[in-house]
Amino acid sequence: MYQRIVTVTFRDELTKASMTNYLQPIIKQQGESYGLISMTSTDITDLSILDIYIWPDYETAQAASNEYGAKIRDALQKAGAKVETKEGPVARAWFNGIEDLKSLSNF
Repeated sequence: MYQRIVTVTFRDELTKASMTNYLQPIIKQQGESYGLISMTSTDITDLSILDIYIWPDYETAQAASNEYGAKIRDALQKAGAKVETKEGPVARAWFNGIEDLKSLSNF
């Protein structure tokens, strides 16, 4: 598995609410079509979010980034947001006995 962590800091709360409400359905749809295993989003401050994406492998994560992820990143930056990305192979994962990851869906 491969993980990408994206931290986005918005310039104001209105931009944060507008962009996240607009982009989340697109991210879900595109992610599913590219094999995204899971995604979590955390509000870390009033103006910042931290999103974690887990992909089957690096190649899948990169294909998704090339096709639609870069467009989303560009849109966020054009809206004045600061976008930071960290990524790498997953060394360990634990899902507490969850057999069907779809049961975790709360998008």
